[in-house]
Formats: sequence, C-alpha cells, structure tokens
Amino acid sequence: MQVRQVGYFLAVVDHGNIRRASAALGLAQPSVSQAIAVLEQELGAQLFIRTGQGGVSLSSAGMAFLGPARRLVRISQSANKPDTAVSLDIATWGNLALDPTARVIARLRTENPALSVRIEYGDDEAAVCELVRGGHCEVGTVYLPADEGDLDVKPIGFVELQLISPPGTDLEPNPLPLKSISNYPMIRVAGGSQNVLLDRMFADAGVSVSYGVISTHRQALVNLVLTGAGSVIAGSTHARQAAARGAEIRSFDPPIVRPYGLVYRAESLSVAARDFIECASLLTP
Repeated sequence: MQVRQVGYFLAVVDHGNIRRASAALGLAQPSVSQAIAVLEQELGAQLFIRTGQGGVSLSSAGMAFLGPARRLVRISQSANKPDTAVSLDIATWGNLALDPTARVIARLRTENPALSVRIEYGDDEAAVCELVRGGHCEVGTVYLPADEGDLDVKPIGFVELQLISPPGTDLEPNPLPLKSISNYPMIRVAGGSQNVLLDRMFADAGVSVSYGVISTHRQALVNLVLTGAGSVIAGSTHARQAAARGAEIRSFDPPIVRPYGLVYRAESLSVAARDFIECASLLTP
C-alpha cells in the first residue's frame, strides 16, 4: 500500500466525488480511479459505494479504514517534514467550534499560511473523543469532564453561562440569583452535558424551572429568544450575539461556568497538533 494511494482515498472522501478530488489533486480522473481500485484490491474490500452522478459514499469497510488512513498520512508527513507543520485534523463541537477552535486556527494560519486544516464536528463530547481515539483527528476541543478514557486531557479555560432574555424583559439587576430562574419561561436545548450540569445545580438549589420550548437546533437559540419565545441559559458566544441584537443579558450569583480543554494522544502528535495545543494554552484564560 502506497501513501499516495491513501492520500487519493482521503481526497475523494473530503471532496465527495472523484471529479472534484481529481481537480484538487491536479490529476486526471482515471488516474485517481485506478489508484483507488488498486487500493481496494490490496485491502480486499470495497471502500466506496457509487451513488450516481459521480457521487460516492463510504462503505462500511471505507468507514473502518478512514481513521487509520488519516493517521498513516500524518505519520508520513511527519517523517518527510519532521520540523514543519503541514496539516492538522481537529475535532470539536458546540460553541467551542468558534472559541477557542476557530480563534486558535486563525492564529496558526496567520503564522503559517501553508498549513492545511480540516475540522470535524461531533454531536457531543463523547463523539469528539471518539474521533480522536479512532485516528480521524489529532486533537479535540471538549467541555470537561468528557469521555476521555485513554486520551490525554489538557484543561485550558472555561465558559461562563449567562441568562439571555427577550428585549425589554423585566429582570432583576446583575448578577441574577439562581432562584430567580423560576420566574421566567425558559428554552432548553435538547440533550447535551450542559443540561446535566444545570439540572444538578437547579436540584441542589431547590429551583423549579419551566421549559416552554425544547430545541434540537442550537443555532436557533438567539432567534427564539429575540422573538419572545423565552429565556435561555447559554455561553458567552451566544450572549454576545444576542446582546448585539437587543437581548437582556444577566450573569448568575454564584457564577455558572463550564471548563473546557483538549483531548489527544501525546505520544503521536504532529508538529501542527503540538502547535495547536501550545497556541490554545496561550490564547485562553
């Protein structure tokens, strides 16, 4: 098996079909198709399922090969350019995709414009950890604690959770006692570890919360609040967006914070991954 063939396989995965992958690689489509066919023959398994109009999707064997393939290419890059940050695969989820993930990537690419970055989005902390554990990504940004298991963990900061209410809502002065939550109709994001944290805090404080809206769409939270559907407890990123559009924002007394950090395998990090970890540690409180 040649690393070049594996690289072609990943290009098809990332671009969705052979035509776009060939264009990105600067090769003719038959060359890429033949390389994939040779790779499938060597592995003894079909990696792609043709979906019509040139599209492809991964077979079960392709899914199983994807993590090891990305790991093999990273090892090859590190061996050929041991002191150079060439490419970086990052896993993230929630608002951590914006801060710190996007902020750190922006700094790294400013310092090294040739750096190629791929970001995978998980549904929760466990999914991000599994992306790292399976070799799909080198580093993941997660809220802590996470399902890190055998992964290395580096805490790097925390997010303050705040109450975001519709414009003109008659709120108590800042900071808001936690018990006041029972006075307002609330919006809840379905699932997620944040609900576990909040439910535990409400139970400990003897606070009863009424949820009028439950949403699986995190990006709709600010719009739901602004249209008067209710208040929501969310991180500072959502709070800043909502405040700029007239929402009422309150912190809590005592403050509610969520620590976050990085998960990775320290023994197999590329130069780019080490740079990401160092930069994240410097840019966050």
